Amino acid sequence: MANLLIFTDLDGTLLDHHTYAWDLVRPALKRIKQTQTPLIMVSSKTRLEIETLRQELANSDPFISENGGAIFIPNDYDLSLPSGAVKSGDYHVMALGLSTGKLTQKFDLFSEQFPVKALSRIDVTEVAALTGLSLDQARAAQAREYDEAFILTDKGISEETMTAAAYDLGLQLTRGGRFYHLTGGNDKGHAVHILTDLYRQKQPDLITIGLGDSSNDASLLAAVDRPFLVARPDGSHISMELPGLTRVALAGPAGFNQTIMELLG
Repeated sequence: MANLLIFTDLDGTLLDHHTYAWDLVRPALKRIKQTQTPLIMVSSKTRLEIETLRQELANSDPFISENGGAIFIPNDYDLSLPSGAVKSGDYHVMALGLSTGKLTQKFDLFSEQFPVKALSRIDVTEVAALTGLSLDQARAAQAREYDEAFILTDKGISEETMTAAAYDLGLQLTRGGRFYHLTGGNDKGHAVHILTDLYRQKQPDLITIGLGDSSNDASLLAAVDRPFLVARPDGSHISMELPGLTRVALAGPAGFNQTIMELLG
């Protein structure tokens, strides 16, 4: 087994930003399997969306949904369980974010201040049009449990203004590739730290790797030993300063594949 533990964002990193294709990462996935390196998906996507992708990729490792809203550890996985984890179906789940009901109440207050549209509340055909997802995929994207994704219909409102309003409601605001996200104090980095500690109980010398592409990956990248920021589709990188950050010249899955092949090659 390799002494690496890989945490990766999905949209715009493992998956193509426009098409959601992952063909370009096949060599890296093969190498990950060969070296028995855990690959932890860390995404703003919902549990349903990640489950579908895990099946496609034949991935059986734990995963983190909705910007650190919850950690899902398969029932038969050889890993100690974190305090507070609850058995639910095929997983032991550690919820870190606000439940949908509480988050919905706070989003209602937020929406009184700004012209926003919640992803979970708009028509599924509009979600499909905004994202390029199929209708079934769009429904899965709307099945949110710990995070409210939304679009801003007035581009004149600053992100700083919305961030301050979210803070006043006890929430955090982040921005992904397509949507803004409101969360209840959770973030990707906190969940990454928890899983890293569990893995290091088995293998203390693990080196953690993180890959991302957008601002809502900042906490993920700050939580790992070796952070990698892949390029956006136009070849640029978002503004981010972290100790030891490597900017990968290639975009999305091409950048992911190059990075992993170099690390595991």
